This record gives sequence, C-alpha cells and structure tokens, in this order.
Amino acid sequence: MMNMATTMEKKPGNNRGKTMAAVILIIGAIVLALFAGRFIHHRMQFAVTDAVFVNSDSLTTIGFDRVDGRIIEMRKKEGDPVTIGEVLATVDDEPYRLEAERLSAELAAAERELEGRRLLMDRLRQEIGLNEEIAASQVKQLGKKEAALDAKAAAVQAVIDQLGRDQQRMAALYEAKAVAKRRTEDVGTDLAARTEEKKAVQQEAAALQASQDAARLQVDLAKTKRLQIKETEKSIQAQEEKIKGLIAAFTRIESDRRACQLVSPAAGRIAKRYAGPGSIASPKKAIYSLVDPADIFIIALLEENKLKGVVPGAEATIKIDAYPDLKFTGTVSQVLPASAATFALAPRDLSAGEFTKVAQRIPVRITFTSGDISLLSIGLGGEVEIRRKDG
Repeated sequence: MMNMATTMEKKPGNNRGKTMAAVILIIGAIVLALFAGRFIHHRMQFAVTDAVFVNSDSLTTIGFDRVDGRIIEMRKKEGDPVTIGEVLATVDDEPYRLEAERLSAELAAAERELEGRRLLMDRLRQEIGLNEEIAASQVKQLGKKEAALDAKAAAVQAVIDQLGRDQQRMAALYEAKAVAKRRTEDVGTDLAARTEEKKAVQQEAAALQASQDAARLQVDLAKTKRLQIKETEKSIQAQEEKIKGLIAAFTRIESDRRACQLVSPAAGRIAKRYAGPGSIASPKKAIYSLVDPADIFIIALLEENKLKGVVPGAEATIKIDAYPDLKFTGTVSQVLPASAATFALAPRDLSAGEFTKVAQRIPVRITFTSGDISLLSIGLGGEVEIRRKDG
C-alpha cells in the first residue's frame, strides 16, 4: 500500500517534466523553422557563393623590349606602388654606349669627308670653267691669226705670180735689147725675196696650226674633266647615303641605350618580380607584373541554378577571407556568356555519348562600389551575396 502511494505521489512530477520537454521541443522546432524559413528566404533573395576570386584586367607583364644584358639595378619589390614613366630596372648599357661612341666618331669622319668632296667639286667647277674659257679664247685668237696669215699668204702669192710674169717679159725685152740687164736682175731679186717670204708665212702657218691643235686639245681636256665632276657628284651622293645610314644606326643605338631603362607604362603596384640584380635580361623576358588597384574586380562562379535574378546592376556584398573584418560592396556588371568549364584545360568530351550531369558554374563579374580595394591582391578568395532583382 505504501508503494502505491509513493507511485501516485511521483506522477504529477513526471507529467510536468514531460510537459517541459514537449515545450522545449516545440520551441526548438519553432526556432528551427524560423531559422530554416529565414535561410530559405535569404537564399531566395540572395545568390550566395564562395567560389570568389579577386581579378583585374590591367595585370600587365613587362620586360625589356629590344635590349639584352646584365641587370644592374632593380628599384621596386613586390607590392611597391609605381607611377607612369617611373624607372623600374636598368640593364648595363656599356656595350651600347661604346657602339654609340664608335658610330659618332665614324659619323664625324664621314661628314668631314663629305665636306672635302664638296670643296673639291666647287674647285673643279671653277677650274674647268676657267680652263674652258681660256682654251676657247685661244682657239678664237688663233683662228683670227690663221685668217690673217691666209690673207698674207694670198697677197704674197699674188705678188710672186706678178713677178713671175714680169720676169718673163723682162727676159724677152732683154733678148731684144730693149731693157738693161739690171732691170731683169731686179725683177729676179724681188721674185726670190717674195718666194722666201712665202716660205716664212707657210712656216708660221704650220706653227700656228700646232698651236691651234694644242688649244683644241685643251678644250677637249676641259670637257673631259667635266666627267670628273659627274664622278665627284656620284661620290658625294654615295657619301651622303653613307651618312644617312650612320645617322640611322646612331639613332637606333641611342634608342637602345634609352631602352636599357625599364619604364613603367602605367600607374599601379608591383604584383610580381621575376628577376633580380645580376640576372640576364633578354627581349620579351618578363621582369615585372603590374596591376592597377583601381581596376580590380570580383569574379564569382555561380551555379547555373542560382542565376535567377542575377543581372547587371544587382547589388552584392563581398567578404574577403584575408580581411574578415572588412566589408566590401559592389554591383554586378556582367554575367559572362560561357561557363567556366568551357575554358578548362581538359574540357569534357561528349563525343562518345557518355554524360554525367554536373551543375555548371557561370562567371559573374562584380565591380566594387565601396571598401578599401587598395588592400586587395589578385587571386584572393572570399564569399559573395548577390541580391536578386525582380523580373
């Protein structure tokens, strides 16, 4: 009887315990339902993914374009800010400097040679012109003298002819005893004198002919020297072309000397340094990678079943794993037209007919609208919540 009484006394306490447990379970279920509802509502309002990467379109790899040699100076390390036009690295320019000095000396010598040839040209033109004038004048004067000698020879010949006739007449008169012998002898003496005069004129004419030949030869020589002028002109042209080539080579080597300094093509920060002092640089070999912090954006890979309402202009909240206490916001700028798998190194081969359905991820580009993006580095990961837009 006592046991039954004890049992009856304990039942109200057990009921209260069961009631409390039921209440707790109901409250837990309600809380769980609230959290589940909130979670479902949140996922309906937001597209969430942790496949997030910091990226940039301005990631630029630079190096020495035309020159090679030993790097003697590296002015920047990774993470350092740079300005446009700032010198980042220097290659030893000694070989280019020596080549520039050699070309400069050769150019100066070539210019002196050209000046000498031009002076020679001027002197030849003056001398040849003067020689032609002198020779032409001599030919003209000798021509006049020849004409005078011809006239004199004709006059002497006329006198000789007349004296010959007079001698014949005087001989006939002398035979007829009509004139004295002296007169016949006087005519003979005059005829002999005129004959000697004719010989002298002929000798003078022969000498004059030799002078004329010499004068004509001088004219021909002057004309021949004009060919020397043409040859000198050609040599001047060749020297001018040589100088042009030397100037082009000197300009090129000076450009190469300037190219021994690696200059930043844009403002930004050093993302990667691929070489150090003492390394050997060569054309197109990477030395630095630059990134513009202002051009940083987010690439979020969303599963295809999460794309509803994710359109350009949709707002996004961004968390970066490296800076968990910082908040960043942005907007969707573009939903890319191809899945990430499209550009995989080993894309899926469906030609055999085998297929396993896999949710594809679509890249979504997000532009930052707030937050200190200067802290971010290319490749950092995080999480993104994109508020879906209606319609």
